[in-house]
Amino acid sequence: MVQRTADVSQTAQIIIWFLFVVSVFSVGAGLGTKYALLRRFARDDWLMLLALVMYLAQCITISLAASQGIGKDMDTLSDDAINGFLKAEYASVPFQILSFGLVKWSIAIFIEYLTPDDFHLHVDLGIRVVVALWLVSGIFSGLFQCALPTPWNYLDGARCIDRRAWWTYVGALNIITEVAIIVLYLLVLWNLRTSRARKTMVISIFLTRAFVIAAAIAQLVVFYKAYSDPNVTRSMWLPVILNQVVICVSILTACLPFLKPFMENLHSGIVRVENVVADSQEELSHGRTGSTLLTLSDFTNSAACSHPSNRSTDRSTI
Repeated sequence: MVQRTADVSQTAQIIIWFLFVVSVFSVGAGLGTKYALLRRFARDDWLMLLALVMYLAQCITISLAASQGIGKDMDTLSDDAINGFLKAEYASVPFQILSFGLVKWSIAIFIEYLTPDDFHLHVDLGIRVVVALWLVSGIFSGLFQCALPTPWNYLDGARCIDRRAWWTYVGALNIITEVAIIVLYLLVLWNLRTSRARKTMVISIFLTRAFVIAAAIAQLVVFYKAYSDPNVTRSMWLPVILNQVVICVSILTACLPFLKPFMENLHSGIVRVENVVADSQEELSHGRTGSTLLTLSDFTNSAACSHPSNRSTDRSTI
């Protein structure tokens, strides 16, 4: 039994860093393609890079938790190892929530580039505000989940908030904001002035955000099952790994809209950078006057990666 739980700890380390590497390649491919086309990074790109940095910090803390005995029985661990596990898990909380929030902000800014419609922009701003409030409340309550001077020690439940209620709040707001992002995607993309096949392809790419919702729901379900087990170092390994899956899927699906041009160039063996003309940028950002009908004449090609960041007025706020 001891050997089997030791294997779980080692497997957790492998999964943690494998998922991070997948995220690094996703961000690198997406942003690399966009930079090759535009020769600059927009604000949503910088936010995505910052989200990746937060994810790295979260991976380091969770990796430390795994090294202290995640997946092992508590009675086989020293008090120092248990305390190290609790501290590392506690330190991962703000980085995890920040990773989620920064990815959502990056997507919201990208959506602003896609539409001039005032209603869409108001909904987009509302999503950013809700995400900001969620970040502040989730991080603050997570950092003070237990009484000082040991806010990381939730084994003494009498001195802590209800962790199940806290995780439900964090997970539920994560899911709700993802649903709002998907709905806004559909509102913006539904009336594209393009062929039905191309419209379906474009919408299906953006709808991959639904995988984030599925992963977040799975994490909550597993956490609820593990919560009642007092042997936390053994029972919490799967919820912790699913947290990593949710972050990885969130970053991956946020980058997917920009991976197709990269894969097309790779497949064809073409190492060529096309200049993005002003007309393509205008097609991506401007629709008919008084309408939400966008003129994405060729979203699947270079215009898919262009940002109209040269607008005369800057209406974006995080």
